[in-house]
Amino acid sequence: MIPTDPYIVGFSDSVHDRSVCLFHGTRPVVAIEEERLTRQRYGIDFGGLDRRDEGVFRKLKLDAGSGDDHGRRLKPLIDYCLNAAGIRESDVTLWIGNSLHTAFPLYDRAVYINHHLAHAASTYFGSGAARAAVLVIDGYGDSVSSESYETVSIYRAEGAEMELVHRVAGVPDGLHLSNSLGIFYRIATLLSGFGVVDEGKAMGLAGHGQPRYSADIMKHVRFETDRVLIDNEAIWAGCQHLRFDATGDQADVAASFQSVLEEIVLYYARLAKTLTGEDHLCLAGGVALNCVSNQRVLESAGLATVWAFPAAADNGISFGAAYFGAHVLYRGGPAAGLKTPFLGRGYTRDEILAALETIADGVVVEEVGPMECSRRAAVAIADGRLVMWFQEGSEIGPRALGHRSLFGDPRLPHARDYINASVKSRESFRPLAPMVLEEEAPEWFSCERSPYMMFTPSVRSQTRRVTPAVVHADGTARVQTLTADDNAVVHAMLCEFKRLTGVPMVINTSFNIHGEPIVETPLDAVRAFADSPVPVLCIDGFHVVKREHEQ
Repeated sequence: MIPTDPYIVGFSDSVHDRSVCLFHGTRPVVAIEEERLTRQRYGIDFGGLDRRDEGVFRKLKLDAGSGDDHGRRLKPLIDYCLNAAGIRESDVTLWIGNSLHTAFPLYDRAVYINHHLAHAASTYFGSGAARAAVLVIDGYGDSVSSESYETVSIYRAEGAEMELVHRVAGVPDGLHLSNSLGIFYRIATLLSGFGVVDEGKAMGLAGHGQPRYSADIMKHVRFETDRVLIDNEAIWAGCQHLRFDATGDQADVAASFQSVLEEIVLYYARLAKTLTGEDHLCLAGGVALNCVSNQRVLESAGLATVWAFPAAADNGISFGAAYFGAHVLYRGGPAAGLKTPFLGRGYTRDEILAALETIADGVVVEEVGPMECSRRAAVAIADGRLVMWFQEGSEIGPRALGHRSLFGDPRLPHARDYINASVKSRESFRPLAPMVLEEEAPEWFSCERSPYMMFTPSVRSQTRRVTPAVVHADGTARVQTLTADDNAVVHAMLCEFKRLTGVPMVINTSFNIHGEPIVETPLDAVRAFADSPVPVLCIDGFHVVKREHEQ
């Protein structure tokens, strides 16, 4: 007998980006990523190892340990979700997940599904589409033989049916895995001068360069009729001279790898359309976080629509597993799609007050309510001040979408440099994203709806002229569009900012300081605020100003 609206716990126990989510029937209720609780980015403790070492993952022995060990790591995430929903473990009908370890956590109770299938389910059911082609590209998935691992998977999806129509696998060779675009871009990241898990930096730097090394890379890439053969070990060995480019221009290295990546992703997007006959494409896997290649697919693959799950990396595996349980195992009917990314737990007024008490001597606190906070935030931003914004439950995925955000004035040419240097303590080339009223977006960018920062449309001429702080070096922007249904309070702030300035957007970057994940708790937020030069914090209806900035 199929239970009515069962509680389902989905989990991801990958080597990075662990997560847990709780569904009630087909509806996501709450979710959390390990890094938000441990305060270690991606949930990885590098233990002082040099992340620029290509063998760092092997040195960490991330696959070691027992199922119980990994279960203990998941326990705080499970407790977070169950406590937020007010239920107990005994209330959960289905535990479902994926592990890329040799030891499986929760083995006594859980169902396990294929890694790429979980990725595919996250983006297909999360899209709400009735039918679609689904393309999964990441570093590696489950083993398909004793010596090979999934690297690319294509599914045809309709209703609750998901059919695997094509699979590409890779074989370990030295330190690297062949035919893996995720490993290819990790090599790109290392050769561009960054460390493991810094792929976002390489993507940002690529916009500043020219792809003058693409031919060197393409010597080790071969396009066949149904797959792209990528010799990652040969690329690593043959492109070592690029790691310390004599010109010092690592931007060209990043741009070259980015260019090749886009060609390969575009090839697979077209192949997915051909093999499935579908015009709607859903993307997942870590490579789907490359919003530049997503844009290329959107513009050039001949598809009607392209959708990417906001937690496209392994943090989305928990969602895919839960979606699969709800719609396939329990036959939950048509998918409604992801209605909101804001699935963290809420925090009480007492928890917020306790956090604010830790910095009471240095700030002025007023409890004014969310809408008055939004008005005051708009005024402060229009006056050239930065505002840290904390609202209700946190968003899933790596990008701040308005519940854990830092807002600023996009009209100020120096805003990007100031935020990167003085607030984030990060590289000057890193772009900042615009959050724009959705109805106004087409006048400023070549896009319409883009709620999750998963694409990089080109900017209009007035955008370059009026809001230079959100225009990347290549003339694009990682846009987030916003409607009142998405977030009524922040939408009101954008409307007020437009009334004050004539500009319907603000800078939106993540609420965190250097080296830390996005803040999760009120105490995380207050500590980051106190350690930054930002003058204003809005936190669930409390307006907080540092005394030295009080007017």
